[in-house]
Amino acid sequence: MESLRYAGLCLAFGLIAVWAGENMFWFIPPADLRPLDLALTVIAYSIASGVGLTLVILSGVQGLPAAFLGGAVMGYMAEGVIVGTIYNPLPFFWVWTPLAWHALISGGLVLGLGRAGKALGPARMALIWVALGVASAFWAQYWPSEAKGPLPAGEGLALYLMGFAGLVVLAHLGMDRLGHLPRPPNAVLMIAPGIAALVWVAQTVADLNPLRVLLPVVLALLWWVMRRLGQPGARVSLGAPVPVWQHALLLIAPGLAVLLAPQLWAQSWGTLSSNIVVALITCLLSVVWLGRLIWSAAKRP
Repeated sequence: MESLRYAGLCLAFGLIAVWAGENMFWFIPPADLRPLDLALTVIAYSIASGVGLTLVILSGVQGLPAAFLGGAVMGYMAEGVIVGTIYNPLPFFWVWTPLAWHALISGGLVLGLGRAGKALGPARMALIWVALGVASAFWAQYWPSEAKGPLPAGEGLALYLMGFAGLVVLAHLGMDRLGHLPRPPNAVLMIAPGIAALVWVAQTVADLNPLRVLLPVVLALLWWVMRRLGQPGARVSLGAPVPVWQHALLLIAPGLAVLLAPQLWAQSWGTLSSNIVVALITCLLSVVWLGRLIWSAAKRP
């Protein structure tokens, strides 16, 4: 039973990661997007999320630090195993997007604060999703420069952003029923890390890029922080449940983005450098957050 709960959580986290890290990131749905492609993306992100989930369970780290650090592990799996963007020459890519998007937004915001609805209350949660929606509409102003066809609007954009957000709401409802992270046998916990390790080794053999050896070093640092801040063996809470309508407040974010982004595109301002603004802000916030966690871990006796 614990193994099934673990698998269900991997899928739930994978859905959150795809919506926050793919749909809301790329914003414009690909013209050739197929349901099979989307399903394969969810599976890949579920495995990447499973690596982060395993480390959180084993370390016993709790709360927002667990969401951020688990999201960081998922981010480095996504960008260092699923794709290879972090191995580009610039060290900037080791922060953007594994930390600045996957850890900060997917993990810390959509998962972490999304599970804090009981403590924050519906009014504050609504403000958080309003802020995310407005920020997403601003972020979207960069993408006309990357679009290979007409910009989407109306039902297509709403289905891509809001329809998938409905699955995120269902994922949160499922976590309400679980209450705590499961503790399946170690053999089950090692499945996702084992798959990721095998893929990384095969990729490394195929591409002898020396930067690839930095990935296990970064993961070891994250694991050290998690172990120092956590309580191995402790059950990790998934947060107190809230009413269905309060989870549904999440739909405010993609709703605002769908409403505002096309209106801003229509202003013919040209391509805004919103990507640079968002990258600078999120990189700074994520590095500061990780730095504070490392400092806290170093101070622990």
